[in-house]
Amino acid sequence: MANASLFTQQLSTSPPDKRRWIVLVGYMLISMSSQIVWLNFAGIVSPQMEEIFHVGLGPISLMSGLWPLLFIPISIPTGLMVDKWGFKRIVSIGGVIIVVFSWLRLLSGQSFAILFIFQSLAGIGQPFVYNGISKLAGNWFPKGEQALANGIATMGQIIGMILALVLVPIMVPNPIFSELQENIVVVSLIVTLSVLLFLVFAREYPKGTIVAASSQERITSQIQRLLKMRNIVLLMFLFLIGVGIFSGLVQWVEAILFSKGISSLDGGLIGAAMLVSGIFGMIIISYVSDRYSKLKQIVILNSLLTAILLFLFALRMNLLYYTIIAVAIGFTLLSLAPVGLQISLETAGKERAGTAAGMIWLMSQVGALFFILVMPVLDTLQLGLKILVSDQWFISLIFSGILMIVAFVIGLMLKDTRKNRVSFN
Repeated sequence: MANASLFTQQLSTSPPDKRRWIVLVGYMLISMSSQIVWLNFAGIVSPQMEEIFHVGLGPISLMSGLWPLLFIPISIPTGLMVDKWGFKRIVSIGGVIIVVFSWLRLLSGQSFAILFIFQSLAGIGQPFVYNGISKLAGNWFPKGEQALANGIATMGQIIGMILALVLVPIMVPNPIFSELQENIVVVSLIVTLSVLLFLVFAREYPKGTIVAASSQERITSQIQRLLKMRNIVLLMFLFLIGVGIFSGLVQWVEAILFSKGISSLDGGLIGAAMLVSGIFGMIIISYVSDRYSKLKQIVILNSLLTAILLFLFALRMNLLYYTIIAVAIGFTLLSLAPVGLQISLETAGKERAGTAAGMIWLMSQVGALFFILVMPVLDTLQLGLKILVSDQWFISLIFSGILMIVAFVIGLMLKDTRKNRVSFN
């Protein structure tokens, strides 16, 4: 049975609506707060969570690990929903899901099992939020600002990670149940306020936009059409590699640096510096790509630079050296995300932007799980084979660098959407 979805296009030639920035900030706040809920307990695993609930490291870590697992089967369906019903409705549904289950966590008391269930169910909302990015940028922003819009939107994810990992340990310094409950209340208030602001200010299109039906398409036909677009397939693998390596580094950077003689405190600060530099990279590189229309070229250059930096990070050096390299990695690696999302938007078109984003984000979560699991396995293998025993994680970092070389080659294969734009309407 044919899908009854109506594809739309903006026919208005009026100047860009100034409210586009309000809509974008509203989305960024939901994106940010979803990350805070996701990583709510990541920075207080030991001793706070372990002593409050009397459980081990594994079950507590699994609460965060389940979100990417839930993301994978839900990603494409939510992307299709975005294309059928619009980003505002779907992002709002995702936000409400996160809000409801974030508050329900208060009912768990000191039962870790109930907390685990509500925390995991909140993760269902995240794909609804993520897959609206490209559609929002396409509906509200002119071509010369779309990459920047993608950059600001995805920046919210990184800000949320930083806030969760820095502020939550400050709010819950001790393994005291009342402190944890107060933290859950504060986090729930943040995500609730973010969703309310989005519901109030967000609109699907700027005022005066003429929306017209352009085609009807089966779900399977829509996915098949996207899989026939070379850029979309290549971007799926680019996000698998790029987001995967980023996730692996964020997860294991302290352990990597500790093995090289850097304290856990300094390792944590270096990891935070990498995230902060990534925020600047997302904004600066997105602006440059819009200003000079160099999307493909940025993917190629940043992939190569990241590969070189990962090889350099594998060497045994001093604190200042690792800080500089980590900051550079954050800048070049994280800035690839908004540029990649913009290429997907320009390749798939606004009418299929949600589905394309869903396919790309799906692969990113597969990559995240893969690298988080494989990097310590490679380190164990290195020790077992007695290869560079005094330089742990060397093979893991070299492996990551080699895969960024693969990303560089994939970048060379991309079609330049700014040079030879093809309409799929």
